[in-house]
Amino acid sequence: MKTDPVIRLVVLDIDGVVSQGEAQPLNLGLLALLAEMNRSARSRPERPAVTLCSGRPAPYVEVLLQAIDGHLPAVYENGAGLYSPRDYQFTSHPHVASLADGFQSVRDRLQEGLVATGKAYFQPGKVHSLSLFALTPVRTRELRGLAQQALGPLADTVDLVYSTSCLDVLPRGIDKGMGVALLSETIQVPMSNMLGVGDSDVDLPFLARVGLRAAPANANHAVRQSVDYLSAHPNGDGVREILQHFGLLP
Repeated sequence: MKTDPVIRLVVLDIDGVVSQGEAQPLNLGLLALLAEMNRSARSRPERPAVTLCSGRPAPYVEVLLQAIDGHLPAVYENGAGLYSPRDYQFTSHPHVASLADGFQSVRDRLQEGLVATGKAYFQPGKVHSLSLFALTPVRTRELRGLAQQALGPLADTVDLVYSTSCLDVLPRGIDKGMGVALLSETIQVPMSNMLGVGDSDVDLPFLARVGLRAAPANANHAVRQSVDYLSAHPNGDGVREILQHFGLLP
């Protein structure tokens, strides 16, 4: 009989999971609940803590980690870096430095081919990766083809992966799975003792590595097929129900 692993850390994506996405109101009740879980984890080591694994830039992840009173590091820019609140350090993934020069050429090509021509815009604040938003949201699914066309041969140096509402452009070899692996090594918590919650393609690499996987009802088909538990509720309400299902609420 299979026994589920002990959950020592809950790792949550932000957009589409903790929140409904860009420019949407935050679920303050959920943030307060996650903060309560983190306070409980600090006083009772047997209780799981909560952290974040997001494509968002470091400053945004820092603010959200403050909102949930997080004390463990969080992954930003889809695995490109780790923010540690304990010593206020922002650490790039070791693999990022070797790709920096080539990635600048990627940025320049996309700026010239998509941004300057009015087809898309960059999410502000990214340092090691890019997120492309279509000026007309219904054209979001066209971004992959447009990006490949603009990049030409450079398309082979990056991974183009959709998240909730944009196309993420990642240096080849950087993903949320690598970010969570670095998190695991840093805090000495095995990935097998983590519960991951995601909703889109960009979350699949980290969901594949953790011991337990869950998703809110708004998750896409690929994520739904990969998780151990699918909530009947979307976004933050789904997170609350997932935590209840696994017996993690304080």
